[in-house]
Amino acid sequence: MDATITERIIRVLARAAANEGMLPYVRFHAMFERTVPLTERYRALEAAVRSLGDVASVDYGVLLACDNGLPGIEFFQRFRKYRAAEYAAVVGAWPVSQPTMKQKRAIASMERARVYEHARERAEKACA
Repeated sequence: MDATITERIIRVLARAAANEGMLPYVRFHAMFERTVPLTERYRALEAAVRSLGDVASVDYGVLLACDNGLPGIEFFQRFRKYRAAEYAAVVGAWPVSQPTMKQKRAIASMERARVYEHARERAEKACA
């Protein structure tokens, strides 16, 4: 995996968080040459997300957005894995319950607010 692309993803996600925005998947994939396999793209994304914060506390991967405004399945898998209690509070006991669109929106909204706050705190520390 190219460290340069991971650094670019970190910068783009940090900028999106600072602006309380999102990163469309189309724009994410445009950061790569067409020949780069999806596995490598998502490996770089995972590395960037982990560099920005402990995913058990804050997950910058929530900033990626499909056309419907929601993050992809990889975000919900991480959220379910690292924040099982929060996930269950919204969705119910897993593996029986699969999240509805409304539940996915609630999780994404909650996590995006957390990421935006984290970005504000990082900016304040950088200015201090």
